[in-house]
Amino acid sequence: MGTVTKDIIPKLRAVPIFADLGTGDLESLSSFVGYKQLPKGTFILTQHERGSTLYLLVSGRVKVSLTSPDGKELALNYLDSPSHFGEMSLVDSEPRSADVIACTDVELLTLDAKDLSRAVQLQPRLALSLIATLSRRLRQTIERLQELAFHDATHRVMRVLLNIATAAYETRGVPVIAGFTHYEIATVAGTSRETASRVISQLAKEQVLATRGRRIVVDLVRLRDRLERE
Repeated sequence: MGTVTKDIIPKLRAVPIFADLGTGDLESLSSFVGYKQLPKGTFILTQHERGSTLYLLVSGRVKVSLTSPDGKELALNYLDSPSHFGEMSLVDSEPRSADVIACTDVELLTLDAKDLSRAVQLQPRLALSLIATLSRRLRQTIERLQELAFHDATHRVMRVLLNIATAAYETRGVPVIAGFTHYEIATVAGTSRETASRVISQLAKEQVLATRGRRIVVDLVRLRDRLERE
């Protein structure tokens, strides 16, 4: 087993859907999975480009966004490791639907469409994971449209805070928003940085959350209650 393969195996094991594979299966999988290290600011995917690669984010954070012809950006989501993206073009062979940009230095594992069936044979849960991701992101899109149509900016900022903190709690066991600027929170909520900062300051006064440097610690129960009262 080569040095590159040995290096990839622990990274594959860190991906939840591959965590229970034996060393032999991981070794087989590593033989057709690629590896990339990319610096902050790199465009990993570009909207409308052709592509047939699934990306497994094993460290770092990426931003999924759209850019208008006049240069305006709409942030759709931020993904922290472990996560994956690029599955839509892998499944339907259509052009990429959004830009994906590295917010930090990132490590990625790559899987080409031609190798997808081999990967699924080794780990059938991969197919279910891709289906679940497509379903979850469609639901998130519908939810966001509802938020934009039926709720004001204050509600939308709180919803973004709740979603990020809940994801952090589910993956790391702590409801902490780390590494997100007020501007990034605002772009996902579809509002201004000033509005996001005002909402965060008010929630801190109400002890719904606490800011500690660049980290925001969220009381999930209080924030859910606060949203229900809106």
